[in-house]
Amino acid sequence: MLQDPAVVWSHYLTSAIYNTTSNTVGGHVFAGTYLNPPKEAELFASGGGGAPEWGYSGTEFYTDAGDNTFTLAAVDEDASGVTVIKWTGPDSIPDWTTSFAGYSVSSYGPIAVSDDGSTIAAIAAPPGTDAHLLLFDADSATPLIDYVASGLGFPRYVRINSDGRYTAFIALATIVVFDRDLLSVRGQISMGYSNDAMDISGDGNLIAYAWPTLQVMEWTGSSYQNLWAYNPGASYYASTIAISNDGTTIVSCWYTLSFNTLKVVVHDVGSATPLWTYDYPFSSGVYQEDPMDVDITDDGKYFIVGSLGDDANLNPEVHIFRRDSTPYVYYTVDMPGSMFSVDISSDGSYATACGKHVHANVMGSGGDVVMINTDITGIADSDLANIAAVSLIDIHPNPFSQQTDIRFQIADNSGGVALKIFDASGRVVKFLNIPSSDIGHQSSVVWDGRDEHNRMLGSGVYFVHLENANHREIEKVVLLK
Repeated sequence: MLQDPAVVWSHYLTSAIYNTTSNTVGGHVFAGTYLNPPKEAELFASGGGGAPEWGYSGTEFYTDAGDNTFTLAAVDEDASGVTVIKWTGPDSIPDWTTSFAGYSVSSYGPIAVSDDGSTIAAIAAPPGTDAHLLLFDADSATPLIDYVASGLGFPRYVRINSDGRYTAFIALATIVVFDRDLLSVRGQISMGYSNDAMDISGDGNLIAYAWPTLQVMEWTGSSYQNLWAYNPGASYYASTIAISNDGTTIVSCWYTLSFNTLKVVVHDVGSATPLWTYDYPFSSGVYQEDPMDVDITDDGKYFIVGSLGDDANLNPEVHIFRRDSTPYVYYTVDMPGSMFSVDISSDGSYATACGKHVHANVMGSGGDVVMINTDITGIADSDLANIAAVSLIDIHPNPFSQQTDIRFQIADNSGGVALKIFDASGRVVKFLNIPSSDIGHQSSVVWDGRDEHNRMLGSGVYFVHLENANHREIEKVVLLK
């Protein structure tokens, strides 16, 4: 991982939990809370040290923000119904609010703001009725339409394309794509199951959705038709998907019914064969490990994944990846609990994540939100060459008791490369030899849990460092005896 990126600030609430978080202009972060006070939507500035610039009180907030304009929007749900609220940041006074009595939210992602800030889409419904799409011009409290997906079922998830023309939402097991300009349905896609893993490309012409199989659909001029499908294996199910705005890259994130590992799959849109897959180290599954959210830069070069985490704390809950020919973890943040929402700015310069202060499977409350400066936009091509020069691919098994296989890749231009094992105190306990024949391709070494003096080390967390003069990668490994 690069050493330059940093958590700029973090904010902890003792009782409330964070639902959603988004980056917006000028390094601001917009987030929503629920469960306990303060029960508010909050705006943070990059230089504010983690203290909210302001909070807007309500009950249960889901939030989103424009990437390129300061359009902020939220759905607030209480016993009387839902209210849609719009601000122009950084002003704390709403431009408008509109309430829908008797409506309720039945989804994780009930609101979306187009990147250009022109359009706001929310989905809700009176209990037991079909999904309603509440579509707004950002400048008006009066909906462009309250469209009812008659006969299709309850609302699950909503996404919107970059200029706001096309909104895709899930009504139970059907994706509906709605055209804002024509105020009519552009297309419907029957998924055959109900799930939240869905996204729409920046131009609205690609739809991806998944549960046991990833399906990619392309607009042909009159309907969405199947482009290709991908199945990672019988034991995997998708939780979340992202398509880059330029339509080049799709990232899908998968869990198992044992809830003991995650799989990240990266596709070039032109092929059903993945560019690469990345498997998180296996945990016990006592606490369910599940990918909750993914977001991707406009050009598809970087993306962020937020997950619930695991009982042994093997896997950081926030991963930022770089698209490449092989898996590359650019940066991680190890959070105390589970992450429900993540977002990365259009150019990748900033990222944010939020969720619960303890694991989602554990009774308790408290919430965390963080803002991350990735330094991605400051990396020159020559620096990227150094980054790619050394790469830790995988450590398996992890945890291990007898031995573990450390897979890595070293480019020809890497210079002096070292592979070391550190204990939790920061002390080097083992140097692993890298033969010269391993330079220039993927290879691996085996570690048997012994130190430099051939003594068996005790159970605990250790850290594998692969580094050259310009770059270091670190991965956690757990030894169980």
